[in-house]
Amino acid sequence: MRFVLKVSYLLIITLILAAGVSAQSGRVQRGGDSKKNTPPPAATPAPSPTPEIAPTQAETQIETAPPAEIQEIESVKVQTNLVTVPIIVSDRNDIYVPNMRQDEFTIEENGVKQEIAFFANITQPFHVVLMIDTSGSTHEKLGLIQDAAVAFVNELQFQDRVKLISFDDQIQDYGKFTNDRGALRAAINRMRSGQGTKLYDAMALAIKALQGIEGRKAIVIFTDGVDWYSDHSSIDKNRRALEEAGIIVYPIRYDTRADTERIARQQQRGGQVIDLGTIFGGGTSSRTTPPAVPGATIPLPPNTGGGSPTIGGIPIPPIVIQTGNDPRRSGGRGTDDGIDAMLDSAYSTADSYLNDLAQITGGKLHRADRLGSLPVAFANIASELRTQYSLGYYRTDLTRDGKFRKLKVRTTRNGVIVRARPGYRVPKG
Repeated sequence: MRFVLKVSYLLIITLILAAGVSAQSGRVQRGGDSKKNTPPPAATPAPSPTPEIAPTQAETQIETAPPAEIQEIESVKVQTNLVTVPIIVSDRNDIYVPNMRQDEFTIEENGVKQEIAFFANITQPFHVVLMIDTSGSTHEKLGLIQDAAVAFVNELQFQDRVKLISFDDQIQDYGKFTNDRGALRAAINRMRSGQGTKLYDAMALAIKALQGIEGRKAIVIFTDGVDWYSDHSSIDKNRRALEEAGIIVYPIRYDTRADTERIARQQQRGGQVIDLGTIFGGGTSSRTTPPAVPGATIPLPPNTGGGSPTIGGIPIPPIVIQTGNDPRRSGGRGTDDGIDAMLDSAYSTADSYLNDLAQITGGKLHRADRLGSLPVAFANIASELRTQYSLGYYRTDLTRDGKFRKLKVRTTRNGVIVRARPGYRVPKG
């Protein structure tokens, strides 16, 4: 009898197990809730606070991640079709307005109203590339420039991240974006003056550093604007790259014209060839052949593509040193030895370039021709960065024709003025 009962129990247990396996299999095949008969997961310990990442660690992953409000949107769309527009809002007394809302803005592309999909207010962090011209003309003034740059960094918000670039005949990249103020101060104080000015190449590097970063971003550049021997970039390339980016540029221009002319005339009085290559620090030994006697042409920077010499990528004719009065060259003003004409061309190009950077990006050109006013210029820029907004929308016209699209930003709030870039260029291809 006991044997029969044992066998019966075994049969019942076997049937129960078989039924359970069958039911489990049925749930999997039907795609039902597979969690009903599974044990609850083990409790996960609460996450500990994430420490501040040092600038030497993998910051790129943090910097290139899109903001939380757009992170769910497909990544390809974020990278290729989102147009970001930096916005500055001030009242009629030029005091910045810090409490604007997304629903107070409208934006048009080529006259067609766009739906705002992204709004970065003034509390969101900034990415700033700070560029310092360390060419020979800054040698005696570098200490003041460094002090002003440190003060600028200190005025930014704690969460803002800064990348440093200095440039002369070499371009120095001081590493990734960081909010470590001590590291930034140390890097600024390590800067030393060099020779030459690879301004356009340095600007190209700054633009590239901000590519892929969403949200508010800017370039602050301190320079006289004169480029002497950039190897790869040019005015046109810088402009086009900025037209395709959502970066606002703040140039701080200082004037070296008087110092340059003084050195040129010292060369002239000493019977030397007037060589702007050596004055600006680029040298001429490997790039031009100096004339054998005074009265020939002033050596000019060569066009890297061959052909005529250029200033700022613009071909110019050689300028002849005159040895006496020549009303045909001086417009009846008397002696014109070509120095004025050469410097007029170089500094006019420099001034136009820096003004253009500000205009096409919605920034503002600051002049610090007396370096004593440099801290004020940096302070004004820091103040504006603290009150800058950023709008974004997804292009409905997906044509990639390389053409320029006009932008118009308006606000419904009365008594305020909006400053934004006038448009952008669609990447081609």
